[in-house]
Amino acid sequence: MTASLLATTAANLSPTLVSALAVQIQDDLSIGEAEIGMTVSAFFFVGALTSAWSGRMVERTGPAAALRVSAAAAAAFMVITGAVGRSWAALIILVGLAGLANSWGQPAANLYVARGVSMRRQGLALGIQKSGIPAASLLAGLAIPTVALTIGWRWAFVLGGLLACGVTLGVPSVGGTPVASGRRHSATTTAKSRPRPDVAMRLLVAVTCSTCLAAMGSMALSSFFVLSSVEVGVDEAAAGLLLMAGSVVGIASRLVLGASADRASVSPFHMLTAMFAVAAVAFVGLSTGSEAMLYAAMPFAFATSFAWPGLFHLAMLRSNPTAPGAATGITMTGNFTGAVCGPLLFGLLVELTSYGWAWGFAAITSGAATAVMAAAGRLITNRPASESQGTVDTFS
Repeated sequence: MTASLLATTAANLSPTLVSALAVQIQDDLSIGEAEIGMTVSAFFFVGALTSAWSGRMVERTGPAAALRVSAAAAAAFMVITGAVGRSWAALIILVGLAGLANSWGQPAANLYVARGVSMRRQGLALGIQKSGIPAASLLAGLAIPTVALTIGWRWAFVLGGLLACGVTLGVPSVGGTPVASGRRHSATTTAKSRPRPDVAMRLLVAVTCSTCLAAMGSMALSSFFVLSSVEVGVDEAAAGLLLMAGSVVGIASRLVLGASADRASVSPFHMLTAMFAVAAVAFVGLSTGSEAMLYAAMPFAFATSFAWPGLFHLAMLRSNPTAPGAATGITMTGNFTGAVCGPLLFGLLVELTSYGWAWGFAAITSGAATAVMAAAGRLITNRPASESQGTVDTFS
């Protein structure tokens, strides 16, 4: 669990550093909110293009090796960004290429948990593992007063790369252990077979669409929270501390919800639906442009919009025990696509209108994600047993 947490954190440092250090990057490179949004989107655009392929490859190469490759790639791209990121063109290319590390790391981390953690604790394990994303935001928020405002934003990328480099040395191997279904899968069998998800493709596509809509709001929150806070009158250093506080709330929520999902009889899909709905309400609060409402809505936004990925990946593991890595690779296409569109559209809306309208847009996408997840989750939970086992038929 520790290894997968650190690897996930390393793979997500590049875009979170861009988001947290946006004020310094804008001043240094003479760019606006739209360029910041496109830079963050480039990271997830590469992930969307390579996610399904990465999921299949991870099933064949094994999760430990894939996690090491992910951390090493993240380290290399961050160090290079800090060294040669002297223009917006260089920044967007390097941050985009860093998306390769994440597209490998997400399915690898899921398969790592599926093979190395008991079914009874997979919810907590995924809550810990997916805390790597808000943990990356926490480190990025900490970098504002400690690094960016003292020695420069580029050094934050260099130091982040060195941290990611150390992660490659701490990923132990895992053998064939029980996955969610209780069956055992060896590395040899996985490498020789053609893994296919258990859930029908039409239902995976529905889940992909829901998480795409939800991810649009999630990434807008992580990408523009600091800039939005400064816009309503919060001091820049204080905005960084608020981002850190929100990241802590997101981490705590992931752990609590993951542990609860291990014991609860409620489907993770139903829990996801409720979280998307609360996130929509929180974004409405942020859209008011009030500093007081910012402080009131912030905990709910981070506790829901930041905390749902752990439950989502648990749902994928439980509903696709035969090939969790392949299923994750398919559905993560939605996460990455939403992460591409969210910051890009949000940044354009800010420049054309205001932060209030942009947060309102995030509320709408989260509300739509609620409706789609409610329908898809019900169909997956109640699907016939024959369909849940017919992996070949679902792709015919």
